[in-house]
Amino acid sequence: MEIYRIPEDLRFVNQIGQTLSAEEKIKLEIALIKLGSTQTFDQLLFWGRIEGTVANYYIAIGLNFKNNFEFPHKTFFYTANLKEFQNLPPLNPEYKEQVETFRQLFSGQPEKILINITGEDGDQPPADQPNPDEPQQVVKNDDDSDVEIKPPPKNFLEVDRLAYVVNAIEFECALLPVGAVRLTPTHELRYNDSFEGLGLQEASKISNYQHFRAPQSANKKALIAQDDALFHYDFFDQLDDHPVGQWSLQTDSSKYQVTIRNLQWPGFLGYHRAGTRIFGYAYFGDGIKNVDLAFQL
Repeated sequence: MEIYRIPEDLRFVNQIGQTLSAEEKIKLEIALIKLGSTQTFDQLLFWGRIEGTVANYYIAIGLNFKNNFEFPHKTFFYTANLKEFQNLPPLNPEYKEQVETFRQLFSGQPEKILINITGEDGDQPPADQPNPDEPQQVVKNDDDSDVEIKPPPKNFLEVDRLAYVVNAIEFECALLPVGAVRLTPTHELRYNDSFEGLGLQEASKISNYQHFRAPQSANKKALIAQDDALFHYDFFDQLDDHPVGQWSLQTDSSKYQVTIRNLQWPGFLGYHRAGTRIFGYAYFGDGIKNVDLAFQL
């Protein structure tokens, strides 16, 4: 969601019963402007809000297109106080299976311990693990080369879970209309200046939308790797994910306003106004995946 279009694009979000208060919009705009002044991005977007029992998380995403082959680099930020955005921590695949079993609501407290591995009270590590407060010694091999020392274990915090959820939603749901972006001769992605929006009939077809992520399917990988890929616009994965039926496209009475919802991640909303360059996506929800969707369809 473009920063300057947040008030207008919230009209799409209203369709799922969500919005931002006047206070939230003012504070969010100030925090995003501050973030943009301290970071260098080709584009900075408001990503959405994840609800918590104590406070909400507001997420921003920075995109860097230049000098990134075939797909921009994405950087995520969060704030729970709408004063200052911070980087989401990197993902640790060690906890992936555990995180996917979490069904409790977020609290909005980033430092809340979800998986305690440093001891019962959170202060002392088990006897067989190094103390993170003690300096780590560098061990030398016989050839005087350094041995890689693993970092000390850390508790898994709610902000770590937040990073997992945001990245999962972005990977599984982020979308855009076919034709909205193009490849340059150097295979860098750019927004397509000649894109004037999908036509009225095309906009109402789910096949005219694609994932906004690096291609995962073999045929799309092959397509985007070709030299003539700059003459194509459908080089990203289609929205044909399993289970089939997780995507729901809806139009308003005018047929110009199109919204696309993902039923596995209730709260995700893609949108496009036919015949215009207005498109985007956002997430407003509790951050809990509907893992039972396959049995509900």
